[in-house]
Order: sequence, then C-alpha cells, then structure tokens
Amino acid sequence: MPFKFRLKSLMRHREFMLREAQGAFGASVSIKARIQSGIDRLNEMIRRESDGLEKEQKNGIGAARYLHFKEHLSLLKRELLASYVELQKASIEVERLKQAMIECDKSVKTLESVQTRDRELYRLIQSRKEQKKLDDVAVFSVYRDRTGREGES
Repeated sequence: MPFKFRLKSLMRHREFMLREAQGAFGASVSIKARIQSGIDRLNEMIRRESDGLEKEQKNGIGAARYLHFKEHLSLLKRELLASYVELQKASIEVERLKQAMIECDKSVKTLESVQTRDRELYRLIQSRKEQKKLDDVAVFSVYRDRTGREGES
C-alpha cells in the first residue's frame, strides 16, 4: 500500500496560495519600480529645465518666458511630490505582500515537514511489518524443520 499524505488537499491549497502571493508580490514590485522610474525621469526633467532656465537667464529672458519656465518647473515639482507619495504607498504595499508571501511560504514548509515526518513514520511502520513477516516465516520454517526431523527419527 503506497504512502498517502492525509493533508494533501490542504497542501495543494497552500501551495496555490503561495503562488498567488508570489504573483501579487511580483506585480507590486513591478509597480514600485515603474513609479521609481517615473521619479527618476521627473528628476532628470527638472534638472534639464533648471539648466535651461539658467542658460536663458544669462543671455537675458523675457518675463513671459521666465514665468513659463517657473510654472513648468513648479508643475514638475508637484508631480514629483505626488510620485513620492505614490512610491511610499507602493513601498508599504510591497512590504505587506512580502510578509503575506513569507507567511504562505511558512505554512507550506510546515506542511512539508509534516509530510516528511509522516512519510518516515510510514516507512518505519512498513519496515516493521515486513520484518515481522520475515520473522514469522523464519519461525515457521524452523518449526517445520524441527517437527519434520523429529518425525523422521
């Protein structure tokens, strides 16, 4: 009789939950990376716009053009601040999903250790049964040999 793990369906469910948690974690890491990339892009745009403003100021700049630069820089900085808030939220979500994934992994590992322990116990019981059968066969064989020889004398 082969080994059957009594908690097999629970194990499959927890493995499924782990795969789901890993997928959600991966998606949240991807979102966080996308936000970080946007922040990097905004920082670069702000740097370029500031450099452009400085160059134009050295050569003389009209009031309308100056106000346009300032307004654009202000808009980029507000967008950057909003992105930092978004990044903070994404970081919190990544951490939450990481902890959920770790918990799922622990529950799967716990069941794996129960399965390993049960399998070892099953093997021990099977080997004892087999040894008992062999012992019974040996005792019967010795008994048959003794009773057969005594009958011959």
